[in-house]
Amino acid sequence: MTGQRERPLGLDMPFDEALERFIGTDPKELPDKVKLTRKKPPPKRGPGDDGNAEQP
Repeated sequence: MTGQRERPLGLDMPFDEALERFIGTDPKELPDKVKLTRKKPPPKRGPGDDGNAEQP
C-alpha cells in the first residue's frame, strides 16, 4: 500500500441533522450510478453438503 489514502469525510453539520437527512432521502430520487444494485445470491447447496467432502 504505497498509494496515498483519501482524507476522512468531514461534515459541517451535527450528527443528528446528517442522520435525519440520510433517513429522509427517497431512493427513487438518487442518480442511477449511486443506487444500490441487488447481487445474485450464492448457489444453494443440498442438505448435508458442506462443500468439504472428498471427491471419489
